[in-house]
Amino acid sequence: MSVVEDVRNALQDFLTPELRELKARVDAVEQQVQKLDGAMHEQFQRAEHRADDRFDFIQGQFQEAERRAERRHDEMSFLIR
Repeated sequence: MSVVEDVRNALQDFLTPELRELKARVDAVEQQVQKLDGAMHEQFQRAEHRADDRFDFIQGQFQEAERRAERRHDEMSFLIR
């Protein structure tokens, strides 16, 4: 064997296990990120639904206030005539 082949084989013998270990670590980190993404997506969906519910409630309150104001306006207009 030549010196170049000896060095290449030595590097491969050293790097191959290290690269496998690094790949396993990266895979584990990617799985954790996916779990966090899923959890964060669920939290965002719940928060969005709560915000929608609150908005609907407040919108209903404004509509009711507008109806009362319109009714009072009609009553006052009738009394003025």
